[in-house]
Amino acid sequence: MGREIGHLELNSKDLMATKKFYSRLFRWQFEMFGDKYMLFRPSKKSVGGGFNLSKKVTPGTTTFYVTVDSIPQTLEKATSLGGRIVQRKKAIGGGMGYWGSLKDPHGNLIGVWSKR
Repeated sequence: MGREIGHLELNSKDLMATKKFYSRLFRWQFEMFGDKYMLFRPSKKSVGGGFNLSKKVTPGTTTFYVTVDSIPQTLEKATSLGGRIVQRKKAIGGGMGYWGSLKDPHGNLIGVWSKR
């Protein structure tokens, strides 16, 4: 089996309107994480994600995060396979682990997440 997708990210021009829409449509639960980010969890067993507060929402800007053992090793492997590092390992804060990102050879943005 391959690596799991552990997190999805979308943009929103209005976090409270986004919360209202998705909570009513899908009954998702939401929690603010700072002033400009809102986490969502569809259920206890499913992959959750978050909405970034953004002035502009461009179609195709959804990012998914793959759970990995080592962000630096994954980014280096991506480079060796023709990808490009966008964000090296960075702490999320609040004990939520670390993240990084890369672009595949076609330019698609992919996030990576690790507990350590």
